[in-house]
Amino acid sequence: MRYATAATTFVELSRGWAGCGEACRDAEVRGAILNQTWHMDAPLSDGFVAVHHGSREIVVAWAGTHRYRALLLDMTVFPLPYIPGVSMSVHGGFLGSVRGAVGEVGRHLGQLMADYPDYAVVFTGHSKGGAEAALGALDLVRSIDGLRQRIRVWTFGEPRVGDAQFAAFYNHRLGNVTYRVASLADPVVAMPPRFLVDFCHHGLELWLMNEEGDIYVGQQYAGCSEDPRASSSVDFYSRSIRWHQNYLGLPPADHAQAAFSW
Repeated sequence: MRYATAATTFVELSRGWAGCGEACRDAEVRGAILNQTWHMDAPLSDGFVAVHHGSREIVVAWAGTHRYRALLLDMTVFPLPYIPGVSMSVHGGFLGSVRGAVGEVGRHLGQLMADYPDYAVVFTGHSKGGAEAALGALDLVRSIDGLRQRIRVWTFGEPRVGDAQFAAFYNHRLGNVTYRVASLADPVVAMPPRFLVDFCHHGLELWLMNEEGDIYVGQQYAGCSEDPRASSSVDFYSRSIRWHQNYLGLPPADHAQAAFSW
C-alpha cells in the first residue's frame, strides 16, 4: 500500500523519493531504487518501476485517481473488448491507460527480470491504480516469458474492471496470486454499479471487515456473483469515501488532503 500511495504522489525519477509525502518517508519505500517513472497525459497514466534488494522484489506501482482528468477517466465506463474478437469486456478508460504505458513498462520490467532472476515481481495500486495494476499484470504475463511464475498482484480499493467472462479469464491466469484488498465500507469497490454495467470483481478478495483490520477472505463464485458475506454485504448508501482513503492507516492524511492537479 505504501508503494501504491507513493505512485499517486507522482514520483519523479530525477528527484527520487524526495518531496512525495509521508509514504515516501517510509523506510521500506526509501530502500527501493527507482528504475522508471512514467507520467502520460493521453492516455492518462502515472506510476513507477523500482527494485528493492532487501526484500528481493521488483515493484510496478500504478497511480490512483489524483488528477482532475483522472476523474473523467474513471467515468469512462463504456465496455471495450479485452482481446479483439473474444467475448469479454473491460472498462474502456482503464484499458486505454494501461495500453498506453504497458509497452515501456514491460521493456523495463523484462530487463530487470533478466538482471535479477531470483526476485519476485509485485504489481500494486490503489483505486484506479489497482484496476490498472490488475490489467497491466494480465497484459504482461501474456507477453513476458517467466513472469507468471514470479508475479504477485496487490490492489487496494480497486473498482470493478470487467464482465463475468473477463473475471473468469483473469482468475484462470492470475487468481491464485492476486490479493484484492477492500476496506470496510469503501464505495469505490462497488463501482461501477451493477445497474449501470454488468461488471464484477475478480478474486481474491481480502475484506477489512472492521476498524481493527480483521480480514474476511472472500469466496469466488461462478459467473458474476460476488461473495455476499464480503464487501458486497455493505449497502451502497452505508458506504463512505473515508474508507477509500484509509487502508490500515494509508494513504496518510497528507496524501488524502493534497491538492489535485490537472
